[in-house]
Amino acid sequence: MTDLSDQIIRIHGIKGARSACRVMAKRPFILLSPENAALTHGAQWFGDLVKLVRAEFPTVAFRTILDCRGRLSGALAAIEIGIDGVIIDPLPPTHHDQKDRLSDLGRQSGCVIYDDLSALAEIFEMADHMLPDTELDRRLQIHLASLGKA
Repeated sequence: MTDLSDQIIRIHGIKGARSACRVMAKRPFILLSPENAALTHGAQWFGDLVKLVRAEFPTVAFRTILDCRGRLSGALAAIEIGIDGVIIDPLPPTHHDQKDRLSDLGRQSGCVIYDDLSALAEIFEMADHMLPDTELDRRLQIHLASLGKA
């Protein structure tokens, strides 16, 4: 999961996840939760959303990252439910052992722990909390075309 060369798409709900799956149908991508989603929605919410979308789009290949900033315990829940990666707040040097233990748990489950967002620099922000489905699809297609990935 440390390879972040696939398009990263931040969604806000099921509508954005479905749009990403429709548009990216034959290209792998990364589905990123809303900011601070573990705090505001809970890890299980994202896990359930991912499960539903995977069932609806079984041939679409995507990985998942849950934003757990603001709620470190959300990272543990995300690891347990099978999320591919989590974002946590940077921990002070006095807490590096805590990050090491979390990273070790993540490695055992195939979940990468990110505390530096520079690795996630190229994020397409899906406006699924404001726009209709057709506009979401159109904007993502335009974005991919601008990258030469259409």
